[in-house]
Amino acid sequence: MSRILVCSGMGEPEVSTNKSFIAALGFLGHEIITCGPPYWGRGENCDIPVPDKPFPETYKYENILSLVSGKVDLILQLEPHFYLCDKKPPEIKSAYYLTDPHRGGHAYYRLAKEGSFDALFIGQKHFLSLFDDLPCRAYYLPVAFDPRRFDHAPLSDPVCDIAFCGQSGIGGLTYDFQDELGRYATSIRSLRTWDSGRYEFGAPTFDYSERAEILLRLMQDFHVRIYEPLYDERYGKATQKGAIGFQRSLLNDISIRCYEIMAAGRMLVTDCIPDLDEWFGDEVNDELPCALYDSYYKVFTANFDLEMAQISKLVRYYLNHHTERELLAARARAMVWEKHRWQDRANALLSVALNF
Repeated sequence: MSRILVCSGMGEPEVSTNKSFIAALGFLGHEIITCGPPYWGRGENCDIPVPDKPFPETYKYENILSLVSGKVDLILQLEPHFYLCDKKPPEIKSAYYLTDPHRGGHAYYRLAKEGSFDALFIGQKHFLSLFDDLPCRAYYLPVAFDPRRFDHAPLSDPVCDIAFCGQSGIGGLTYDFQDELGRYATSIRSLRTWDSGRYEFGAPTFDYSERAEILLRLMQDFHVRIYEPLYDERYGKATQKGAIGFQRSLLNDISIRCYEIMAAGRMLVTDCIPDLDEWFGDEVNDELPCALYDSYYKVFTANFDLEMAQISKLVRYYLNHHTERELLAARARAMVWEKHRWQDRANALLSVALNF
């Protein structure tokens, strides 16, 4: 068992991911000490609170270590509000895990560039090249799902065709309905706009326009529920409300939503993302346990209309072929519960970080 000091502290949804990873470390039997701003997590305090200063704030290793009683085996930074900028003591192992650089912009880029640690782990593979000049090695460690948010018991019947929970990108979305989980929308009335803001992280940029437009069009032909963002066990139950879980990646990345839809036991319909074969394929079945559509086109083009026709055809096919859909979803569910939990990622990180 190792003693690990975790420096963390972000608002939703990052803190949800951080807490999932910290829980996974504890599940593996390690002693965890948390360090972060007093408001870390939904009003929950860290074991060692640090002053709440403008983000990003710099600290020295000696300052943080002076707050800890006893020896620690590893300092793990999980997208904190601060970063350790001085030279790391040679006897201390330190690692940084950047799970979601999408939302962090240049601040996270600066933290990773200027921080001092033995290894950097990146949750999205296409960001690896941004860190080629780091003195330490950068590793690709994909995201995963938190099994605590999902019931591994038999599934109940879906109540709609497609359930979507998270950032839809649709601006001004009105949640007119509510169930035991929270508020959701099933139509957009006359609204046809989206969040067009662009986010930057180094060179890559993205926006939500394609995802938003696809969801808007799917709502015209299918029973779609878009839940307001949920970051606890209600997320898994909301995902299970639909027969199909839809995903459109932002930068051709395998997001947490892909794993969560599969963990919920629902059929994943997603764009063709690189590395899907590596993470979702197996030696027995040639077919991936999900449905793929092309995503090379932009909205308001003739080719995008072709893409929408392809997506609608896939959704309709699997809604009409219940047995085939359920068999693929069950295979996907078994796979992610075996290989893609946060404790599986924690094991992979520690096998590197504790053995420099």
